[in-house]
Amino acid sequence: MKTANYTETQSVSEGLNKYPLSTDALQFIQEQISLLELLAGIGGSNYILRAPDGATPGVAVVMNNGRPEVLEIVPIPVFTPNTKYLTVKTVEKDIQADGDIYPKARTLRAAQFTLARGAESYDINSFANVSGRTMVAFPTNAALAAKIEAVPQKVLEYLKDVLAEKLTGKTMKGVTAAQLDGLKTSCVLSCTGSVSLFGMTDYTVIVTQQGSTMVRQELRLGQNQIFVRIFNGTVWGKWEQQTETAMHLDIKIARGTVYLRHGVLGADCDIVLLRKKRRSAWRATGGAKSYAKNRGKRKERQPKTQYVHYKGIKLSKGEPGKWYVPKCTAVQSPAKDGMLIGKEMLMLCHSLLYQAGGGFYRLQGSRKRLVLKNHSNIKGTQHSGYVPMGIQIARLNNTGGKDSGGEIARIKFRVSNYREKLASGSYVYVWRRSFSLD
Repeated sequence: MKTANYTETQSVSEGLNKYPLSTDALQFIQEQISLLELLAGIGGSNYILRAPDGATPGVAVVMNNGRPEVLEIVPIPVFTPNTKYLTVKTVEKDIQADGDIYPKARTLRAAQFTLARGAESYDINSFANVSGRTMVAFPTNAALAAKIEAVPQKVLEYLKDVLAEKLTGKTMKGVTAAQLDGLKTSCVLSCTGSVSLFGMTDYTVIVTQQGSTMVRQELRLGQNQIFVRIFNGTVWGKWEQQTETAMHLDIKIARGTVYLRHGVLGADCDIVLLRKKRRSAWRATGGAKSYAKNRGKRKERQPKTQYVHYKGIKLSKGEPGKWYVPKCTAVQSPAKDGMLIGKEMLMLCHSLLYQAGGGFYRLQGSRKRLVLKNHSNIKGTQHSGYVPMGIQIARLNNTGGKDSGGEIARIKFRVSNYREKLASGSYVYVWRRSFSLD
């Protein structure tokens, strides 16, 4: 930087402290001030260094034709959310000295906050520390230094977030057990020819982080098998197989016995027994609390058949992924149907066939009568029949009805004649109860 020795310069004739005051000296001083003004451009754009408070003027830096300029902001008006512009006013001033006038010797420039655009105005939102007409403190060098130091860590956190959201996949060959143990950041890894896991060397590993210490690894094999293990911050847990979590139910029948298989069920899920029945073509609208004009009346509706919860029966849950024989665990009316608890499907549906008198039998929901073959067969009777049944995984509401459920596994409870040989050698016909898949 250029300097001048104002106090130490000594002339040949006049001596010390006789530095000449001239237009050249004043230009020298102004050039140094202009050089300092260039430093204000370090902000890179318009910014308000200090806002006026009504008594003390403020300071702003604006880019005037690409060159930074430092301006004083008049104390009044102060900045408000309604402020739209910083308007600069230029005044040229004459000076008088030694009995002479020097026109336009000085140029005075000052800024103020305005609501209307002037001849030289800067939009208030063009200032770096104003956003949405709200001014924030211009960051100090210490604050900027702290942000710069934090940049690498913030970049790492951003990349981790991107990986966690997008789970970018990568393919690797020959992954070892030690390399798998070292995978503790979110990623999807397609492994080929790697360490054998459950008899497979080609598989996919999905890694997700859970909190600050826990890590979850999910292993997917080609046969749609899924295994999961958790790192608790110190050691890895063992691989545990995961089964289907959807409300899907598999069913099979072997020698009249019904077997079920399901995935992992939530605590609020139940396995319910359903019966398909006809819905009346009439519906009652006139309950005690109904609208007065509808009270005691009935209206027609479209007749149809529908599955209903049979006796409120809930079936037992099995081990996820394994076949088991379901048994009754609860009924709607324990006083009436409590004897069904602990019974298998055949006994649960036993009462669907009942004797109607005159040697005839009936199936609930069927209009035709049933007869044994040793009984005279007349018109309107038959020797066999069935009742459509269903088993479903469902969530029950507070009143016992179904809020939601998975698909219904449909079966038929069948009744037919069976010829049984007695000890005397004679034969007699009896009813055989069985199930079949629908």
